[in-house]
Amino acid sequence: MTMTDQHPRTRRNPHSAADDSAQSAAAPEVSGPTSRPTTPIVQGLALLDKDPRYDRRTGHAGLSVDVCFLDGTKTTATLELDPGRVLLLNIQLERAIALREAARKAASE
Repeated sequence: MTMTDQHPRTRRNPHSAADDSAQSAAAPEVSGPTSRPTTPIVQGLALLDKDPRYDRRTGHAGLSVDVCFLDGTKTTATLELDPGRVLLLNIQLERAIALREAARKAASE
């Protein structure tokens, strides 16, 4: 397969006249060989209510997430975290919890 772009998400075969004849009549017009396939745009991630997976051998953790796209579709994936990212996430979550508790105390006073 011939690559026309260095970025792995935009790899495609070069445009040819045979490709035009294989398209259906309802297919939208493209602007020639410079057009690229549409890459879905991620809107956000949502953690699923599942226990994380942990690999004792490597120290990696896996969190199940829903990947939500702008077109309204979503897919389930695993967010893999190396040991350093697991520690960083732990620190960030502890900080967020402390900030939430401080805000609750300030609101009740």
